[in-house]
Amino acid sequence: MKFFIPVLLLIFLSCNSNTEEKTTKFTLPPEWESQEYVWVDFPDERNWGQGIGEPDYPARIEIIENLVKYVPVNVILDSDYTRNILDSMLTEANIDWSNLRVYQNPKAAGSAIRDYGPILLTNGEKYQMADFGFDGFGDAIFVDSSYYARAEIDNQLADSLGYLVKPVDLNSEGGGFISSSKVLILFEEFAKIRNPDLSLEQIEEKYLDALGLEKLIWIKEPMLLDKNWHKIDNIYGQGANYHMDAYLRFVNDSTILIPILEPELKDKNALLRAEYEASIKNLEQLKSETNVDGKPFNIVEIPYPDFSLHQYQFPLFENFQSAFSESEIGDTITYVPITGYSNFLITNGAVLVSEYWKEGLPESEKVKDEKMKEILKTYFPDREIIGIKNALMLNWYGGGIHCQTMQIPKLN
Repeated sequence: MKFFIPVLLLIFLSCNSNTEEKTTKFTLPPEWESQEYVWVDFPDERNWGQGIGEPDYPARIEIIENLVKYVPVNVILDSDYTRNILDSMLTEANIDWSNLRVYQNPKAAGSAIRDYGPILLTNGEKYQMADFGFDGFGDAIFVDSSYYARAEIDNQLADSLGYLVKPVDLNSEGGGFISSSKVLILFEEFAKIRNPDLSLEQIEEKYLDALGLEKLIWIKEPMLLDKNWHKIDNIYGQGANYHMDAYLRFVNDSTILIPILEPELKDKNALLRAEYEASIKNLEQLKSETNVDGKPFNIVEIPYPDFSLHQYQFPLFENFQSAFSESEIGDTITYVPITGYSNFLITNGAVLVSEYWKEGLPESEKVKDEKMKEILKTYFPDREIIGIKNALMLNWYGGGIHCQTMQIPKLN
């Protein structure tokens, strides 16, 4: 009998150790799991109306108005100036304040909380923030010191809200990747331009360790629509340099959505053609990829809105050539928004997705809006699918619904 006591003790300690290891492992929960609240940014837009596009406050108010019905919302803004605008617009829209809190941070003058906000992992009991580095969206044009200042906000929130912090020796943003409960997907180009001194193998190891996931899939063909500034030929526009959340999306552990342009639209301009060709190549790649259990994914094609219906065109004058250095004086510049249905947000009881059709546009675009909502309803039958009618406003500045929000997972 004496022989069995130490053996049983070892077995007990071993089991206890394994249990402790499982409960202390931090992982990044998929977006469809329960959420504690959602961050929404409300930036200072005093100078935004001086160029193409217009201040996008109506889109942000529409997002807040719909979110507060399902999940607590934290709005982050920079000053009393923007706070006064927010208060006025919320009052005018008669939005219920009971599910809403406002945080003021002087560094939050710009948008895209998805990229500078906290990326939180959980072990069910605590939060741990993956603290990535920031290099200005791959040294994007027009990124200035205010962007780098915003990169400090996640650490400030972690400090004030009591999150554990795990430093990650990689440059990345929250919109740069999508994930299921075990799989991570990124564009190769996204990772390489931000971490040029590392191999893809090294980057992959660091990502999986940082996020507690098991497999990384590299998408080989970048989508030029989200390339920062100069896209192709004389086509320009804002962009975050290959953010995946503007393109592919998981809706469950086995299903990936991919936008595919109608073939008849691809000859309207060089960018539409490039988007079509890259998507077809990526579609073929995805069909050959497998989950962690070796099973193929369910790949679902979703509509691709025709951004040429929203673009601006103007002749390039000498005074502006420095901003459009890839073009010549007299060229017709085409400025495009980053339209797309993939930039949706999944939250408690609802999914918020872009709508693009307006009176005067082809009925085919209205059909796409409805088709996208039908697809989402298939995978989220118990959630309301809500179309955000002002979403195009966000697209002009290189973002979308997902970019301007950041979900915080619920603890057990």
